[in-house]
Amino acid sequence: MSEAFAFGPFRLLVARRELLAHGVPVTLGQRAFEILLMLVSRHGQLVTKDELMAEVWPGVVVEENNIQVHISAVRKVLATAGDGERYLLTVAGRGYRFVAPVKPESATELEAPPASGPDQSAALSAPIGAATNNLPQQLTSLIGREADLANIKARLGSHRLVTLTGSGGVGKTRLAIEAGRSVLDRYPDGVWLAELAPLHDSQLVTSIIGEVLGVSLSAPSGAIETLASALKNKALLLIVDNCEHVIAEAARVAEALMRNCPRLSILASSRERLAIAGESVVRVPSLPAPEANGALTAARAGEYAAVRLFVERASALGCGFSLTDANAATVGSICQRLDGIPLAIELAVPRLRVLSLEQLARGLDERFRLLTAGNRTALPRQQTLHALIDWSYALLGDAEKTLLARLSVFFGNAALTSITAVVASAEIPSEQVGDVLLSLVEKSLVHADPAGSEFRYGLLESTRYYASEKLADGPRMRRRHAEHFAARLAQATAQWETTPTQQWIACYQPDIDNLRGALEWAFGPDGDVTVGLGLVAHSHVLWADLGLILEHRRWVIAALDKVGKGTPSEVTARLLSWQAGDVRELDDPADYEEAVRAAGLYRKLGDGFHEGRVLLRAGTARLSPDSVDEGERLLRKAHALVRPFGTTKTLARCLSALASARLFAGDLSDARSLHRQAIDVYRDLGEGVDDRRNL
Repeated sequence: MSEAFAFGPFRLLVARRELLAHGVPVTLGQRAFEILLMLVSRHGQLVTKDELMAEVWPGVVVEENNIQVHISAVRKVLATAGDGERYLLTVAGRGYRFVAPVKPESATELEAPPASGPDQSAALSAPIGAATNNLPQQLTSLIGREADLANIKARLGSHRLVTLTGSGGVGKTRLAIEAGRSVLDRYPDGVWLAELAPLHDSQLVTSIIGEVLGVSLSAPSGAIETLASALKNKALLLIVDNCEHVIAEAARVAEALMRNCPRLSILASSRERLAIAGESVVRVPSLPAPEANGALTAARAGEYAAVRLFVERASALGCGFSLTDANAATVGSICQRLDGIPLAIELAVPRLRVLSLEQLARGLDERFRLLTAGNRTALPRQQTLHALIDWSYALLGDAEKTLLARLSVFFGNAALTSITAVVASAEIPSEQVGDVLLSLVEKSLVHADPAGSEFRYGLLESTRYYASEKLADGPRMRRRHAEHFAARLAQATAQWETTPTQQWIACYQPDIDNLRGALEWAFGPDGDVTVGLGLVAHSHVLWADLGLILEHRRWVIAALDKVGKGTPSEVTARLLSWQAGDVRELDDPADYEEAVRAAGLYRKLGDGFHEGRVLLRAGTARLSPDSVDEGERLLRKAHALVRPFGTTKTLARCLSALASARLFAGDLSDARSLHRQAIDVYRDLGEGVDDRRNL
């Protein structure tokens, strides 16, 4: 017999009793391995059931269904190739035939090193930058995806656009992140994750990608061209996650980048393919789960990835769970009824804290009664996931149900203080919100993110959609959500002047998705424009410090279009001063006119600080080497207005702008003095001087 056999992406190593898929070992039980080896070694020939029994169970009388169990295991492993190849043919009543092409390999071929991919040598020799990725750290192990991961890595070696498709909850995002981490050495300019799930406006796909990659997009027209130009010579992998709800725009952006950036690769995840030229699609299947079989043993059950995932997560609960011959059939049945969907298993396992394994199984039987009738493979997996969440929801107490539903008004995640401010009521007093929230975290219905200085809490997207259906007081909760973040951003704007920028960004950047969601509601058909105007008026510095110019402009235009005679002057002034927060931005003549108008409104309101702040903008707009006088006059007036308010970023910027004015006028000594004063103010504010702007 040959030392090994190669077929499709698989290699069967005889001496080592090992099966590799794309070079990665695949778990296969001893009996199943022996059956596969016999079929492969006699490829093209009929191998009868009697021959298999004599070879695999010599001298032992066994039931025929033993063969069927192991044949099923072999089929599931071969199906992970995802290449559509037909490997095994059943000859009814007689036996089986291995029908795929097989290449025997010698010991010499086995020892030869694998050939390098088309881009590996270049990638390994290229320098790798210091900042290589923004991939989140995973707190649990990836189980049962070895072949899928190897397949994705292989596809990325030969295709610049790879799309992972599959049902909700199957683990596309997790697999994309793991694949990205495994190929970091191939991309000198890094691997970067752009999450589109929070996005509601498809036109902002480019803006989200630009934000992740640090590319400033200053105008709606030509945004894709600007992004493509910035990335033209970059050797990086862009992971674009959750494309399905903005599929057309995501495809348009991906195609433009692929055409114009020859060293850039894209790994997308979506429930449907992008359907553009050059796309290689990888279908992410559910994890293999055993067929219902009362004779299933722990050893045989452990051959299935869905069971291994269940066992690892259950063991981590600290409830003393272990897989045994006595409970293997029940565990196998649960995994099979959950269709091997990783998210479904992750949601079900925590129930073992309050239910026995048998109670868990019975609960699933009852809830899935309608879903298991007829041809289950024809039913959308989304329904299966919905049924699981529905059942989990039914096990909650009243306070937990209420909180879960109200959490659906948040986008991304939120701090406990924000959650309490929005959801607290007579049903859930503010002092109880934390305890109820932690209970939902324990039951895996809410995930906790420990990143940053405080924990933030959020729902998985599928759970959020489900919870929104249960939200009885939706209009009130959405209003409270928007009003809370309008107030929070007003506080953020006030703090910005005297808080170190990096500290301020760390505090308020995580709320950007909640700002987006609140704005969508406020300017939507069921929203409140007044709340929307407040959100826009107090979010200027957040958009500016995050470099989200395109989104910023969109909301300012929408807000200014809604300003009427009844709009308070303070709100109008804030909207008009939208460029005053960052003089680096757009060079538009309208900026000067809006700043002067805003200054007049602030003057009438008696708000000297903000009058000075917008005059700083106006003066900067009029400042140039050829025309210094008017700009400097406005800057000195701005300086006189803001100086009485003490040490602020606006004072530092004003001094810096005056230094530029003196430099343009040829007064180098005064320019240096003003420049040093600006540096001193920044130092007093705790800002790093080396990275200060406009000095």
